[in-house]
Amino acid sequence: FSSTSNPNGAWSYGYSYGVGSAFSLDTTNTASLAGLALDGWMSNLDNRPGANWPYVVRNSTAHVVTNNGTTVYQPGQLGLLAGNSNEDSVVRWTAPSSGTFSIAATFSRLDTVFGSSAQVYILHNGSSFLTSGVNPGPASFSRLQSIIAGDTIDFVVDDAGNGPNGNSIGLSATIVPEPGTLALVAMGVAGLLSFRI
Repeated sequence: FSSTSNPNGAWSYGYSYGVGSAFSLDTTNTASLAGLALDGWMSNLDNRPGANWPYVVRNSTAHVVTNNGTTVYQPGQLGLLAGNSNEDSVVRWTAPSSGTFSIAATFSRLDTVFGSSAQVYILHNGSSFLTSGVNPGPASFSRLQSIIAGDTIDFVVDDAGNGPNGNSIGLSATIVPEPGTLALVAMGVAGLLSFRI
C-alpha cells in the first residue's frame, strides 16, 4: 500500500459508480484522514465539508485508531468507505503477468456500534467471484484463478443505498502466483536472456 503513489505497482485505489462500472482513480492523497493516523486516498466527490468519501485508507501505526468514536482500525488495517451517491470504493489489482494465482481476501466490519448494510464484492474483469454482506461477521474468499496479463481483480465496497454511515469496511487481501506460474515466468526471462546474447 502507498499513500503517495496511485497506482502503486499492480495496485490502484479508486471508485466506480456502481459495481463493475468504469473504474476511476482516487486523486487526493492524505497523510491524516480527519486529523487521525490514517493515510490513503480520497475521491472528494461530495461537496459538503468533511465529506471526503469514497476513500481507501490505512492505519499505518502500531496502535488502534478510532474514527468518529465508533470506527476502529487495527494496526496496519486497510479500510474502504463508499460514497453518498452510488460511488463504490474499489481496490484494484492489475495482473502484471499471466498464470495461476492464489487469491485470498477477508472483508470485515470496522464500525463497532452500527450494523453495516454495505455489500462487498470481488470481481475478475467485472464478473463477480464474491457478493456478500459483512453483518454480523466477516466475509472471506479463497481460490486459485487462471489470469491473463492485464486482467483486473477488484475488491469493492458499496453503500447498499444507505450512504457511508456505519459502512466502513476492513479489507485484507493477497494475490500470489502459484509455483508453476513463477517457473513459467523464470523460463520466459531465461529465454529472453538467451535470445539477447
